[in-house]
Amino acid sequence: MVTLTIDGVEISVQDGTTILDAARNVSGVGKIPTLCHINSPALSDLKPVKSCRVCTVEQVRDGRSVFPLSCVTQVREGMVINTNSDVVKERRKDIIREHLTRCSKEPVILELAKEMGVAIPEGDLQEEECILCGMCYRACNDPRGLAAEAISQVKQNGASYYQVDETKCLACGDCMIACSLGTVKLGEKAAIIPKPKAAAK
Repeated sequence: MVTLTIDGVEISVQDGTTILDAARNVSGVGKIPTLCHINSPALSDLKPVKSCRVCTVEQVRDGRSVFPLSCVTQVREGMVINTNSDVVKERRKDIIREHLTRCSKEPVILELAKEMGVAIPEGDLQEEECILCGMCYRACNDPRGLAAEAISQVKQNGASYYQVDETKCLACGDCMIACSLGTVKLGEKAAIIPKPKAAAK
């Protein structure tokens, strides 16, 4: 067992537990927001991709603060973690502003921004439907699942995005479950992944 302190609460968890999972199992500990973290039992074997970065926490070490991603950082003996300190809140706000700049109309992003007290940035905003976390790709290509390998990453007109090969898609729905924003849908024959505006030109 590993003993650590989260938000002033001393806890003991199994070695190998992530900070995120440790915090979720303790009452009185602040909520750590996530986007690209899968909670579905069907895809529980998929390891976190550390893409969205909103699960950042503060770790106080030797009197200094570092900011690990809680979804991939495993607990260590004596760790001191703050999930909702002022400094980590500001870091998360900056991260959400980046996502808002790209996906300014997406409900999941807007809801997180509202929870954090982040206003929609001014300036040239995009209205994309994908944060490029890659979870759909990983779910489709994971050999522990159906491994249809129907999703690939491509670049067009300077835009990077994911696309579906309808001849390979099994319409299993794993990519839809894995999608951080819930924007991947199942069509009549195959999954449908939003295409960026730049690639559509």
